[in-house]
Parts: sequence; structure tokens; C-alpha cells
Amino acid sequence: LWSDPRPQVFWGAFDLIGGMADMQPVRAASGGASENIKHIAGWIGVTAVGVAALFAAARPEVCVDSKDCAAIFEGGIKRVNRFASVSLIVGAIIQFMTTVILFVKTRGMVGIVKDIEYTFVPPLLMCIALLMLLAENLLLFRGAFVHVAAAGVGETSRPIYSPIILEWVVNVPILLILSGYSALNRPLAEVSRPLVVTNIYIILAWSAYFVPNEPLRWFVIAVAFLMYAWASYDMANWIFVFRATARQEIPSRNLRCVLTILLIVVFFIYGLVYLAGILGILSPREELIFYVTWNIGTKLFFLIAFVGIRASQFYDLLVTLVKLKVLPLDQLLPHDLEALKGGADEPLMD
Repeated sequence: LWSDPRPQVFWGAFDLIGGMADMQPVRAASGGASENIKHIAGWIGVTAVGVAALFAAARPEVCVDSKDCAAIFEGGIKRVNRFASVSLIVGAIIQFMTTVILFVKTRGMVGIVKDIEYTFVPPLLMCIALLMLLAENLLLFRGAFVHVAAAGVGETSRPIYSPIILEWVVNVPILLILSGYSALNRPLAEVSRPLVVTNIYIILAWSAYFVPNEPLRWFVIAVAFLMYAWASYDMANWIFVFRATARQEIPSRNLRCVLTILLIVVFFIYGLVYLAGILGILSPREELIFYVTWNIGTKLFFLIAFVGIRASQFYDLLVTLVKLKVLPLDQLLPHDLEALKGGADEPLMD
């Protein structure tokens, strides 16, 4: 697929746009473990404060306390949530076992193969993402944390599935870390701004459901979409910088970029579905089915993509070791030596 000339034309045009837009700033320095912990604590703090503040301001009514809303919710998709929950339990167990096996099989190579410990990050994050999806579907099945939209939002007494928002403010940062930090090798300092901006506009979009004043509601929605554009600009910049700095031989070079492009497109589609729900074009049931299926589908795509990236990295490592075994030192390529001695710009394993 990646050797087909049509994708090469696409990536060539993509690189040209990046050069014309001058979207290649000096790369931020990668922080150590303590610096990364500070970034993560900052993300959690900003998100928690934002959720608490907007929840206190909105004071949404619980759906079960509204007869009309409860009737709509009871006619929802509990069967879909039940099937999704069973599938996610199986998927989470398989992913957890895969992560444990990977850790056991490769821990003896820590310190020998450059940055191999980073191999554990994507599967561990995917375990957390699958558990959050499971929690979301269990909460929806039980009807917990489902609220009533303000008058004028879609149909009367429209149920708002707040567990989906809770899942997003945890799993969307995970997807951004996977696409920016793990796949594109961007430092967490560079991932921070779009991650925080994305979580804030998710919370703002949720709070707009409960704004009774229509002009104010649309103002909040407009701010959320502007923040989406801002975060998407930063995410596109990850790709331009990566393609300008990463070596051509890095495993799955184009697939890594596709993950970030996918997120930008998927978040835009989510925004269109959100607007369709606000305007009453989609019923609560249709909107919920979309969110549940796409939430699961997006994570599964990332899971499959990182299996492919990891496989290509191990293959690349195997080829390098074979070259080292059978070829004279002066016939090895520069990137082979850099990968083995730890001098390459990107880690051998993500």
C-alpha cells in the first residue's frame, strides 16, 4: 500500500504544504520522568477543575427525575450497551494478557536495545482505554449520570449521555499521547497544548447542552469549534515536524502520520454529529449508537495500528541484527549503527 504511487503523491503534497506554511518550529526538548509527570498532573488538574466548574455552573437535571426524559432513555439501546460491554470485557482481557506477555518477554532486553521500555507504553494505554470504554457502557446500561438537556436542544427532554463525555476526557488524551508521543515521537511538552485545549472544548460542548439561553448556547458551541481548529492545527504540526526530522527508514513512517490525521477527521465528524443532535436532526438513539460504535471502532483501529507498528519495529531490529552479524562493519548503513548504539533521533521502539 505505501509503495503505491498515489499515496506518495499525497505525502509529497502534504510535505509541500508543511514547507509553504513554515509549520516546522524548533523541536521542544524531551523532558525526563519528573517533567513528564508534571505534564500529566497538569492535564489531570486542568480537566478536573474544568469538569467541576462547568458542572457546578450547569447544574444539570438527572434524566430519571424527568418522566419524559426517562421514557426516551428507556427506549434507548440497552441491548447495544450489553453486547458492547461483553465484547469490551473480552478485548480488555486479551489486551492485558498481551501487555503482560510483552513485558515478560522483553524486560531482559532493557538497557541492551535502545528505548525498548517504551514498547510497553502503547499496549498499557490501550488497556486503560478499553477499561474506560467498558465503564462507559456499564454506566449507560444502568442509566447512571444521564442528564436532561435544556429546552430548545433537540427534542423536548432530550437525554444527554454524560458517561460518554467522561470517557472522552480520559481516552482522548490517551489517543493524543499515542499519536503524538508514541507514534510521532513528539515530546509531552509539545503534546500538552492540543491535549488540554481538546479536553476543554469537549467539556464546553457538553455544558452547552444545559444552557437555556439560545444565543449564549451557540456562542459556547462556536468557541468549542474554534478550539477544535486550534488543537487540529497543533496536531497537524506534529506531522510536518515528524516528516521533516524523522529518517526515511523509520518503520511504518506513513502509518504513524495517518493516526494523527485520523484523529483530526474523526473529531470533526463527531462535531457534525454533535450539531445534528443539538438541532434535532438525529434522535437520541441514533446519536448514542454513533458514539458507542465509533468510540469502540476508533480505539480498535489504534490497537491494530500499533500492533502493526510494533511488528515492523521488531522486523527492523531483526534485519539490523542480521546485518550486524553477516556484514562487515564498513558496509552497515549509518542508521543501523545509530539504532544499535542509541544515537538515532527517534527511539527504536515506541
